[in-house]
Amino acid sequence: MMTTPDLQRISYQRDQVTAGIMHVGVGAFHRAHQAVYIDSLLDFSSQWGICGVNLRTEDRPLFDALKAQNGQYVLKTISPDGEVAYREIGSIIELIDASAAYQVAVSRATDPSIRIISMTVTESGYNLDDDNVLDVSAKPIIDGLASGVGSSIYTFLHAVIRARASDGAGPITFLCCDNLRDNGGKLRSGLLQYLKAAGDMESVDWMTKHVTFPCSMVDRITPRIDSRHSLDVKQRFGIDDAVTVMGESYIQWVLEDHFANGRPPFEQAGVEIVDDVEPYEDAKIRVLNGGHTILTYLAALKGHHTYDAGILDPELRAFFRAYETEEVIPAIGESPIDLEAYRDIIESRFSNQHIGDTVERICMDGVSKFPIFVLPTVKGTVNQGRIPVRSIHGIASWYVFMRHVEAGRIPFKYVDPKWNWIAPMLKRGQEVAFATEPDLWGDVPTRCPEFVSTLVNEIEALDSIFSVQSEGVAG
Repeated sequence: MMTTPDLQRISYQRDQVTAGIMHVGVGAFHRAHQAVYIDSLLDFSSQWGICGVNLRTEDRPLFDALKAQNGQYVLKTISPDGEVAYREIGSIIELIDASAAYQVAVSRATDPSIRIISMTVTESGYNLDDDNVLDVSAKPIIDGLASGVGSSIYTFLHAVIRARASDGAGPITFLCCDNLRDNGGKLRSGLLQYLKAAGDMESVDWMTKHVTFPCSMVDRITPRIDSRHSLDVKQRFGIDDAVTVMGESYIQWVLEDHFANGRPPFEQAGVEIVDDVEPYEDAKIRVLNGGHTILTYLAALKGHHTYDAGILDPELRAFFRAYETEEVIPAIGESPIDLEAYRDIIESRFSNQHIGDTVERICMDGVSKFPIFVLPTVKGTVNQGRIPVRSIHGIASWYVFMRHVEAGRIPFKYVDPKWNWIAPMLKRGQEVAFATEPDLWGDVPTRCPEFVSTLVNEIEALDSIFSVQSEGVAG
């Protein structure tokens, strides 16, 4: 008989903790990941608490709910075999809503005790193309350059640089924790372009001398906030927690040791400190994120609501394993990681029926995800003289899925910031335009014409299959 899990309580004195890290984007993932590692350190390193910052008005409700609890909440984790654990997290000791009080957040960042500004603002929040060119036509960038305030991470970091330079607050580390290859390099590149677009060469000079941008690889499957978990915590422990966050039991953080002004003793909390993050992020981006992306639209078209249901579908599971084994792993090549063992771990994690990670969540931002998570495998396979047929099947499923979105056949809202850009390619007769779009597929269509013809044929085949299925359901 299973015993009722205990709640692991906070063991340190929160009122003795000071903030040494400011984190932008205090969403579910941050609270299930970085905040957990920091929480583990606070028993013996109390100067590294977190000051959480929100930049987006649409994120205010959850942010306000967290603030009402003084940043304290319960983390619930579930393993693939159903083992449940509960833990209080108290590492977020301050919260500032910059969407309502921008200068308050900027001013707080000038405190010399704040030595790291980390962020999770999603892949699309960096507005960079495959060549790391900043999209200065994106609305958050336009608004930030015009007013000096706004929801762009670059606008906020620009304001922080100016304020710290003015106050002599000392060097600082900007730490990207989003799923981007070479995320530190991309953040630095995007911010540098933003500062130049703003015509602020003084900030460019200060940044060059006083800011570092370490790369990191983060991993923990964390579904959206669900009130069921708050109810569970209330019933089990009598705690009113409106923002209980739930995630899988697995957690990983690999971090480049490149800090401008000191850092927490991360390794004591299980963070892997390395000289080069690239092999780890490459494996994670291609095997995990690529695996998520390549399968989720097929799962949606087949009517699955959660990702675990999708991968437990025998047909889709066979496709996932073939994609990983025949294209992803060979395209990566030599690695310090046992890629086949890593694939098996990922497959087990994806099959966790207790997580309930929604297909809707994973489908989001396809335009941003495919070039980052899938294109490297496509390019690697083409470089080996092979046609990436498994990748093409997944890409075609995304295209057909988007046509179903337009036709109102998908039972959830597909969120993609670049929908207006891609929608014209979904019209009949535009399949080749989609298959040759360089912003999605780089130079692959030019180097491998078979990629284009195979993708167009696969779109036609899947379009026929799933249109017939939809008509059958409708009838």
